[in-house]
Amino acid sequence: MTDTYDDLDDLDRVWYQDGGSGLDRDDEVDFDLGENVVFDDDPVVDPTIDDGELLSPQVGAIDGFDELDDEDNVFALHGHDRRRAGRVSRRKTTTLLHASTIVIAVGIGVIALMLGLVIVMGRLVTVRQLFFIAHSLFGILIVHAFAAGLGTLCTTTDSRLKERVRKLSTASMAVVAWLASVTGTWFVYAGYRADAPAGADLSMYPRQYLLSSPRLRFWETFAMEWKMHVGWITPFLATAVAFVALRYGKRLVADVQVRKMLTNLFVIAFAIAMIVAVLGSMVNVAAPNDFMHRAYHP
Repeated sequence: MTDTYDDLDDLDRVWYQDGGSGLDRDDEVDFDLGENVVFDDDPVVDPTIDDGELLSPQVGAIDGFDELDDEDNVFALHGHDRRRAGRVSRRKTTTLLHASTIVIAVGIGVIALMLGLVIVMGRLVTVRQLFFIAHSLFGILIVHAFAAGLGTLCTTTDSRLKERVRKLSTASMAVVAWLASVTGTWFVYAGYRADAPAGADLSMYPRQYLLSSPRLRFWETFAMEWKMHVGWITPFLATAVAFVALRYGKRLVADVQVRKMLTNLFVIAFAIAMIVAVLGSMVNVAAPNDFMHRAYHP
């Protein structure tokens, strides 16, 4: 009984060591036949004894205890703890990557805005030219968004990366299509369709210039009108595709018919955007662009 109570006293000392922090620790404690406390994560030592002295092959094992004495609070994680630590580490890494991506995107936007203000304030380009550049840039972004979205819509296999690319590309194409339509209709086309006052130079008013020539009237009555009205189909179709891609996620790949329908709508939206871009470029070639040098009046 005396030995039993001594062992319990040793257990209490070990359990409440370091200010009673043992309740939060996951150490396992064993007791040998002697009075020494042995932890499971201590170096394994062969207790072979010869007349009270350790045999020569085990001399190196004592160094393990010396090294352990120099280290404080050395714990080995169990399998569940390692997996949980790995998940926490991945979440932290993902959060850091997302935060850095957002910071880079915001930084690029701020730099682009400041550069635009410097260009306008320095009168390097006019406001109309700046809107035209933005309108053309949105058209370029539509091409890139369409390529990424089409590649993920046509695939027969899916993964987390493909799903994210599909959602990002379809949503980006929808947003960029709306921006291109809005800037083209209310900011660029506004200067194009302005009515020329009496006796004004028609080279500053492209619509009036095209209508004044029977040979060039086709570019206004058909090409430009078709461009301005049919071009609005693209943002509506792109928005429909983006909504389904964002709403149904991976289930979109499992349903072949829905995926084919979305692919067709996506291709039609892009085809209309390209036809509109071609017609717009041909109108710009046929009509004078001097109106971009006029003062901007919304």
